[in-house]
Amino acid sequence: MTKKIFSAVVALALAFTVIAPAVTSAQTVTTTSAYTFSTDLTVGSTGSDVVALQSFLVAKGLLTMPAGVAEGYFGSLTQAAVSAYQAMKGITPTAGYFGPITRAAVNADEMSMGGTTTTTTTTTCPAGYTCTSTTPVNTAPVCPAGYTCTANPGTVTTSAPAGTEGTLQVTLASNPADQSNIRTQTDIPVYGLNFLAQIAPVTVQTVDLEIADYNTTNGSNENPATLINTIKVWNGSTLIETVPVTASSFTQDSNQNYYIRFSGLNFLVPVGTTQELTFSFSTNSIDVQRNVTINGYGSSSIRATSGDNISDFYDASGLVRHDSFYQPGTATLTLSAASNPLREQNYRIDPTNGVLGVPLLTFNLNAQTGNASLLTVNASTTASGTKPTTLYLYNGSTLLQSQSVGANGSAIFNNLNNTTGAVVSADTIQTFTIKADYPSNTANGSYSSTTINSIVYETANGSTLTTTSSPVVGVNQYFYTASPSFTLASTPTIQITGTNQNGSSTAATATFSFNVTATGGTMTEPVNSDFVVDFATSTTGVQLQAPSVSVVTIPNNNIADGSTASVTVTAQLPNSTVVNSGLYNAYIKSITWHITNNTASPVTQSYGLEDYQTQSAANFIK
Repeated sequence: MTKKIFSAVVALALAFTVIAPAVTSAQTVTTTSAYTFSTDLTVGSTGSDVVALQSFLVAKGLLTMPAGVAEGYFGSLTQAAVSAYQAMKGITPTAGYFGPITRAAVNADEMSMGGTTTTTTTTTCPAGYTCTSTTPVNTAPVCPAGYTCTANPGTVTTSAPAGTEGTLQVTLASNPADQSNIRTQTDIPVYGLNFLAQIAPVTVQTVDLEIADYNTTNGSNENPATLINTIKVWNGSTLIETVPVTASSFTQDSNQNYYIRFSGLNFLVPVGTTQELTFSFSTNSIDVQRNVTINGYGSSSIRATSGDNISDFYDASGLVRHDSFYQPGTATLTLSAASNPLREQNYRIDPTNGVLGVPLLTFNLNAQTGNASLLTVNASTTASGTKPTTLYLYNGSTLLQSQSVGANGSAIFNNLNNTTGAVVSADTIQTFTIKADYPSNTANGSYSSTTINSIVYETANGSTLTTTSSPVVGVNQYFYTASPSFTLASTPTIQITGTNQNGSSTAATATFSFNVTATGGTMTEPVNSDFVVDFATSTTGVQLQAPSVSVVTIPNNNIADGSTASVTVTAQLPNSTVVNSGLYNAYIKSITWHITNNTASPVTQSYGLEDYQTQSAANFIK
């Protein structure tokens, strides 16, 4: 809410008397001599200088006067055209004020153009009659001396007659919002005010801000100059004012509050529009956390002018923002398992090339409060048989580095700070992957996994730190001279096939659909006895093996090397088998497979089946 200190009763009355220009006849006078401007003009200005300026802007294609509206009043349309001219000439700020800099540019253009065509419109009205317009207007009226101009009913205006006093509504801008973790130092947007002008244009001249700088180490409020070295005031991307800050920039009142005044802003708010002022800080070197509170200072936080340069004051003391500043450059890097970790799988050992690019581990790195540049990633592998020859470190799809695996299974990715993709940005989580190559003599039926033990990283301020979080251990991957691979075709389902009068399940049927691809040899067609399906109340609760399992394979025969078959497994659990009450789900506990030329066959696989389970849906009551 804003509080208006000075009354605008007269201005409000004028706002409801909308006046339109008389338009009954016109005479056009063309001049070819260059017009020289010598007067500052702004919203509310009238006279021949305004007429000449409007003609200049029309000639430039920046202004189109509405039909039936006489030239000679500097309204919102003229202001917008001047603003467009300023932008074209690189004049800042582009506030639409026709001052010395803009005036000099226009005078120079007038000379280069060899004169401007100036149109002057005069109006006459018969004695005893009132001049009215049938065209809605959006500028102040021009009417012949001795005559009164009135607007037709329903006519709407967006500006007011010269001298009309406007009022201002002040609110807290949504951006910048409160910030709890500022770690940069230059031009940080920290506070914004929205201004809505009503009745007539209003110009914001002065803003007083109270700034509290709380030092969290010594527990005291300090002069904000110990933190801030520069404050800038912006209108969008246009810089309005730069204030170098020293200890004397802030005034301390009797309540020990610090405030600062921004004066001479001349920030024009056209009637009916909302304009925003944004304040940004640049800070000194930050040694400890500072909590900063910003709001308008007192009931006269803002001084604005309107009408015939009448000053009014507004209260912004309840419009508050809170920010926390920290020492830049520090960061904490946390190592954790990826949200979607890898599953255990079968890989075929090629007799010539071995196995290349096997994903062994995915892990997350989270840099908190600052960027972290990776220096060293320490990895190690374990294997039941043959170890990998090479490990690869990826950030997403970007390869950072490859390293040979030592005899003890270790691989150290070092000097990563000069590698593209080795920086973890502040307050982001990035997923990294370890892949591996295995030789052609990898033992049939062996398995291997990788662990990330620790990571050394560098912060933006040059500090070198090591992660203190627990190591991330990958799952085993399995290697065979020939093997199948399993891929879910759809989400496993469970259906209740009957209920009794108590609402209890009398039977449940679970269905699993997946694809099987044979690699390195022909796989014997799966049969019912190859699958063990359990129903359970939880992973540690009551578990019951399904007494009935049926398998359908399409096509209905053995699966040739390189071919894929569709397999559907159906398991049933009748009420008679259930002993304990509970809500049951179903899952494939193991799959037994046989490849004709795999000396390790048959293999009973109980790994890599985490996704082969249904939701809990079968409710049995005993």
